[in-house]
Amino acid sequence: MDIVLSQMSDKPIYTQIYEQIASQIMSGEISAGEKLPPIRTVALNLRISVIPVKQAWEQLEREGFISTAVGRGTFANEFAHHEISDKRTSTAVDLLSENIKACREMGLTLDEVMAIVKNIWPK
Repeated sequence: MDIVLSQMSDKPIYTQIYEQIASQIMSGEISAGEKLPPIRTVALNLRISVIPVKQAWEQLEREGFISTAVGRGTFANEFAHHEISDKRTSTAVDLLSENIKACREMGLTLDEVMAIVKNIWPK
């Protein structure tokens, strides 16, 4: 499990954690059934308060990415192929919507935005 936080980001710390863990679960970097480290351990490793980690874990659990078993720990949930596809699409829509709004406010057209995306998309 890899988490990189940016103090320069407009996103709250818990959102950064949530998005990275959710992405790692959807991509298979974190396997179904894999045990996640305790909240306190994650907070200590990231040198942050336990509060944003707890908020991220709560959101991950609400959205079905993880399950907590009292006394056993927290585990990544298994998803059917269509569930992963739906979650990936939903997450992409959320991420892109904010950025597209900013592009439109700058006066960029769809064609200009698509050209930028194609230019920066890794080959």
